[in-house]
Amino acid sequence: MASTLPQILPLLVWTEQREVLLLQDARTDLQRRILSLRPHSHRRVVLEARLRDLTAQQLKLQTAIGRAI
Repeated sequence: MASTLPQILPLLVWTEQREVLLLQDARTDLQRRILSLRPHSHRRVVLEARLRDLTAQQLKLQTAIGRAI
């Protein structure tokens, strides 16, 4: 059964998709760094805040790509 939702061409949003991938790579790196720190260290708290910001950016971008359909 074919999807009833129109498919957006990947070429139309390739820059946004690339940005999503870059944000995901940054998030993965931050998660790895966070795991190596003590639970209540100041650096870990700062990195966790940065991870939340990157996650919010990524979700906004993914939502914008979805709305472009």
